[in-house]
Amino acid sequence: MTVLMKMQRCSKFQSKSKTLEKKILLIIFSFVLVSISSQVYAQEELGVMIEQQTIIFEVGKYSNTHVKHVIETGAWGTDRPRIIEILPGMHSNLMVVDEDGDRLNFSHDGETFEESKFIILNQKLGNYDLVAEYDLDNYMEKENGLWKKKLSFDFDVLVMFDGDIELIFANSRPIDVTDARGINCIGCNLTIEYFDDKKLITKEISTSEGKFEIQFLSNNEISEMGFIEGGAQVLNFSVEDKDQLHILKIPIENFLNPYEVYFTVEDDISLDQIDKIRKTEFSQDETHVSISFRTVGEGTISIVGATPEEHQKRLEQIENMKANEVKNEKVEEKKGIALPIPGTKAASELSSEFGQMNEGGKENTLSFADELEKGQIQNSDNSMTIVGIIVGLIIVGIISGVIFKLKKN
Repeated sequence: MTVLMKMQRCSKFQSKSKTLEKKILLIIFSFVLVSISSQVYAQEELGVMIEQQTIIFEVGKYSNTHVKHVIETGAWGTDRPRIIEILPGMHSNLMVVDEDGDRLNFSHDGETFEESKFIILNQKLGNYDLVAEYDLDNYMEKENGLWKKKLSFDFDVLVMFDGDIELIFANSRPIDVTDARGINCIGCNLTIEYFDDKKLITKEISTSEGKFEIQFLSNNEISEMGFIEGGAQVLNFSVEDKDQLHILKIPIENFLNPYEVYFTVEDDISLDQIDKIRKTEFSQDETHVSISFRTVGEGTISIVGATPEEHQKRLEQIENMKANEVKNEKVEEKKGIALPIPGTKAASELSSEFGQMNEGGKENTLSFADELEKGQIQNSDNSMTIVGIIVGLIIVGIISGVIFKLKKN
């Protein structure tokens, strides 16, 4: 009888526990649902959330980052404002302008912009881009002369760099941004790095045939650099930092590429396949080649050079790549021209030059393509057709020269 009573009590306790768990889960679910609903309702009270926009990060050799939200399409009045979400981080210096730089009315959901989560855009004209811009304070991080930031968003981001930044690292891969102001981070999950001081340090290497110089740049010290000759050329040096980024500029005449890079612990003199680390060779010319790689601990770097046969094969590959690049450049020249950054006056003027929007929203392009497709041009009318095209071009030029951009206040 006692055993039966204990079993009944145990069963009753388990039943009560399950009921309690269900009640707790129901309370938690209700709280989450109410929180989400209230947040959605609050956003709807502020205005309609903008989904189509271009987000631009402007970074340099300073901690603050300038952010621009560029809205190109759409128009709305003060009776139906739009809102955009401010990116995470401390923010300040909000300004909302059109592509000409004229200020537009705006507000935010907090008492101050620094306390706000949303920017409320009161009005936008259909023919003008809207740009909401602000600073993210202390966004970029600098350590040992290396600027760094992890970008992680579920949307695309344009990252634009100041003119004094020539080389950046995207997920440890070097990218030359000398001729390109920035990069497009699609579905952005990227670590961006660049050196505060791009000055290379020179190390002198002694060999049996004389001396040569290797230039390097790193966010920490390297030591005990030496060069081994014989059957294979090997450049050795020691590293101490647990996360160290390296650039070496090597004269090809003295040390042939392509290279293999190995990272071993101290006193390990054997180079195994498992010791090989990722490297990137870039900026090769007739005299030098640059190589970059990253080390993640204390140990020894061994850079192994190539044989003359391997080096010749690499040179042939580079020549083929250059030939293809020239071919692609010619193709790109035929395709079109480079477009300016969204949200600028140049972008709007380029759009106006090539076409304008009619009342139905269909783009009318200034082009003779449609006319030429309507029928074949007869040989007897070639001269008249050419004259007609020239006259048409002159008329279009005259019209384009007298169009004035009208803008509502």
